Amino acid sequence: MIGRNTEAGKKLLSYAERIERLMDDIDALKEDLKTVKIEAKNEGFNVQALTRLVSIRRTKGRADREAELLNDLVLYAYATGTPLDVAFQGDAPAPPEGASRPLPGDTHAGEVAADAE
Repeated sequence: MIGRNTEAGKKLLSYAERIERLMDDIDALKEDLKTVKIEAKNEGFNVQALTRLVSIRRTKGRADREAELLNDLVLYAYATGTPLDVAFQGDAPAPPEGASRPLPGDTHAGEVAADAE
């Protein structure tokens, strides 16, 4: 059994006090969050949409945002009838007539063409 004056009892009491302080901090932060949402609502913002935006921003990493951007680009190209090679080309120069276009990031494409000659 753990007594108050034992080493284990003191550690247990210390943990309990730390947890209580953290829970008090969490309660204070929840009140702050509630206040910010009320301020946003009073300014005319949709709090539900704002909460969703924050949720998306917190959960999405950079890779997710890039994947979403590429997905949007493909959908836009499809909707407008833009060929994907044009949509992804950017400022890259057009390849010579009859030459195959290397894939983006393919650093060995020139070496293969040189070896084939």
